[in-house]
Amino acid sequence: MKEIKTSYFDFLKKSRNRNGTELPEVNDLIEQFNRESISNHFFPHVFYFSDYIQNTNYFRPFSSRYFLGYTSEFLLKTDALFFNRMRDQKDMEIFDEQIFPDQMAFLANHKGDKNVEYTFITNFRLKNYSDTWSSLVQRTHYLFNDHSIMPVASINSLTDFTYLKNDLTINHLIEKCEECHEKTVIESKCYYPNNKSDIFSKREVDVLKLASQGMGSKQIADQLNISIHTINNHRRNMLVRSNCKNFLQLVDIAVKSGVL
Repeated sequence: MKEIKTSYFDFLKKSRNRNGTELPEVNDLIEQFNRESISNHFFPHVFYFSDYIQNTNYFRPFSSRYFLGYTSEFLLKTDALFFNRMRDQKDMEIFDEQIFPDQMAFLANHKGDKNVEYTFITNFRLKNYSDTWSSLVQRTHYLFNDHSIMPVASINSLTDFTYLKNDLTINHLIEKCEECHEKTVIESKCYYPNNKSDIFSKREVDVLKLASQGMGSKQIADQLNISIHTINNHRRNMLVRSNCKNFLQLVDIAVKSGVL
């Protein structure tokens, strides 16, 4: 029988005010969660509990007054969808249609695991208070009750690592923590928000293909019968648009995302 996957937004719609759902006190749930991995004083972060039934976020006391330029007072008043609304649209689509369904499928297949906790780690771009993009890594631990096949809540951390992230790749990892508190990454996958039609123009793809074959700018210009100045402009524009540091990184992303 074909597996039916639920997208993240469909899950949120079905979760609101779900009948018969009771949650322990939020503070008790937070205390049960291992904070070690998110108590990081070197990167700005927030730690919060999402109640999917009541569509509410509960924040742990903030490590500083500001996060991404937003004040702690402002964030305390946001609903459970605030961070979703501020995400880059393409990043949100990947989470909604691919990452979240894969997470739920994984948890369904590991429902019988005893004395094991799983944490899902992914990154995305989020609009900050200055109306520019920040790169965040999110750690999520889902919570279930005895009669629910879908999570009723989650405990999350968000860490700003903008200065360490310079491309559009979305990484998704599954971390396993056993009774001994030994943590291991058991699955890792990359997603690429853009596709061939909206990353590069047809001419840029031609330039990229020839460059990946080892041709220099002059050879590519001769091959395509255009000026070397135009070739260099294409190369520079592709680096800027893809947030890549160099052409080798650009070619690598182009291959993985199906452009080449």
